[in-house]
Amino acid sequence: MKKTDLAVESARIAAGMPGVRSVTRNIGGVKITDIKIPPEAGAHLSRPAGRYITLEGDPSGSALPALLKRAIEQLLPPSGLILAAGLGNPDITRDSLGALTVRRLIPRKGSRYTLAAVETDVTARTGIETVRMVRSIAHELNAACVLAVDSLCCNKPSRLCRTVQLTTSGITPGSGAAAPRKELSSRTVGIPVIAAGVPTAALLSSVTGVPEHKKYLAAPTDEDIEAKLWSECIAAAVNAVIK
Repeated sequence: MKKTDLAVESARIAAGMPGVRSVTRNIGGVKITDIKIPPEAGAHLSRPAGRYITLEGDPSGSALPALLKRAIEQLLPPSGLILAAGLGNPDITRDSLGALTVRRLIPRKGSRYTLAAVETDVTARTGIETVRMVRSIAHELNAACVLAVDSLCCNKPSRLCRTVQLTTSGITPGSGAAAPRKELSSRTVGIPVIAAGVPTAALLSSVTGVPEHKKYLAAPTDEDIEAKLWSECIAAAVNAVIK
């Protein structure tokens, strides 16, 4: 089982690995960490090369959605159709972030971008690999990029439902669980893939300190409320981009 999906929790990045750029600043009570991993450094880390922007704060406040919008705009292509893909299982609370987010999006055409959205569900229920579904829809719509939203897994309980990560490296559906699927990235889809995710579960061993607990996940008791708040936050940021 993967230890963490968050680049900001990588010990080697925190230690200042050569070639890796990391900048942290605080704006309006939101901590923003911008990490760039070049290909030569990515080969020595447990995550692919790319840019990782992490925002830590309260999703119900006004600052985080506005800052998240600005971060998303930094990663998007200049114009075109954005295909928002809500990944995960909508029937499992800690895995429902993607579905809840796309249900709150407003697909429409703006001056620079057009927004389309799809809820992919999980391969076990659809019988279709997520990457194949997203790639087919993106090709049919001539999309400029994919914005994939999914739940993540973290190592530090303090970051549970208090962190959102954006990355240009894509995402592997189910990577925080025992059955990861094929990666969803520019390499497999053929166009830029931006992944947005919030850690909704942590390894139980990171809470208890017991190694045998690594096969279990811990989630907050108010996970349903947190999933709703974060889906509203991400959807507000994305909707604000389409103007």
